[in-house]
Amino acid sequence: MNHSTVPCPHCGEEIREDAKFCRHCGSSDADGWRDEYDTDLDEFDYDDYVAQEFSTTAANTQTRPIWRLVAVVLLIVFTFGYLFFLL
Repeated sequence: MNHSTVPCPHCGEEIREDAKFCRHCGSSDADGWRDEYDTDLDEFDYDDYVAQEFSTTAANTQTRPIWRLVAVVLLIVFTFGYLFFLL
């Protein structure tokens, strides 16, 4: 299968003629083959991102307490079951 290629209207990399988007720059027919690269990347604050996305506390706040209790009870049951099996 030999597909003809054309340059991407945005970045100039070679893409298939029937491509819906460019694998190199991400521009697509749906967004109008962007005229410019995203300039918002220069304004990205990495430290702020890390502070928002990653908690500094050790506790997992997303797991419901009942599931933590179930996990601890199962761990105890399996531990005692294993020890009982060894004896």
